[in-house]
Amino acid sequence: MNHQRSCTLVVDGGVDLPPALIAQYGLHIVPLTVHFGDESYQSGVTITPAAFYQRLRERGEFPTTSQPAVGDYVGAYVRAAEAGLPILSLHLSSGLSGSYNAASAARALVPELDITLVDTRTLTGEMALQVLVAAEMAEQGRPIAEICEVLRTVNERSHLYFTIDKLDYLRRGGRLGRVAGAVGNLLGIRPIVTVDKSTGTYVAAGKARSFRRAVETVAERIIEDVGEGGEVSLMILEGYCPDQVAHLVSLLRSRLDVIWFHHVHANPSLGAHVGPDAIGAAYFPGPLPFVGGDVAEADLETA
Repeated sequence: MNHQRSCTLVVDGGVDLPPALIAQYGLHIVPLTVHFGDESYQSGVTITPAAFYQRLRERGEFPTTSQPAVGDYVGAYVRAAEAGLPILSLHLSSGLSGSYNAASAARALVPELDITLVDTRTLTGEMALQVLVAAEMAEQGRPIAEICEVLRTVNERSHLYFTIDKLDYLRRGGRLGRVAGAVGNLLGIRPIVTVDKSTGTYVAAGKARSFRRAVETVAERIIEDVGEGGEVSLMILEGYCPDQVAHLVSLLRSRLDVIWFHHVHANPSLGAHVGPDAIGAAYFPGPLPFVGGDVAEADLETA
């Protein structure tokens, strides 16, 4: 049965999605900006994750980021409106970025357009889970009100855990916050970080004495939540640390039934705050609503 798409999606660059899925669903991405001193790049557009992480490793720089300008959103909304459909605009957590507020200001400048804003209260791969559910529901002709209701359920049940080998990037980016309280200044302690959905900010979920042990703790948290042998929809995120990615995927595959899987390099706007030695997983216990299972064995083998 054919359905007419119910809405057009505009998504800020705080999301991490494979380019093929962005193209498949016709998503309008509004990128964040990464700054290396006086040099500015649109994250994922004028600088790729590969080039970004290579620069971090080779030069040891500490970049900064900035949210999309109000005008960027106005332009995106005008272009999205050409499809003649209502617009659903999804954003990374307002607790971590001013992107949502910029989008809200932009909406006020184009009152003739039908725009619904969603604060996902998270970012990167966990935000991607919400975006994919919304995109699939839109393709199936589901109304925006129903999409938003399902997104609230996805937000309640999904989780994101990540760990980093060095705190320098979080500290310099001003995002160390409550994570610091868990690890203090103890040499060699790596934090396990998650997002507090009530505030949409980073919080510590644990700590470990080595990067490898921190990765194993991330796996243990996920397995404990999903349940031994349980089905899981999984997105693996990394800066650039392939050995740890292989280790994490192996641990999760050995004890969970991975029914949906994607692996991405975190976009530069996130990488600026965590550095190249960062790895995490966003997941939803069971099949993603309206998305189902989509796991390629080759992807799992090469992750």
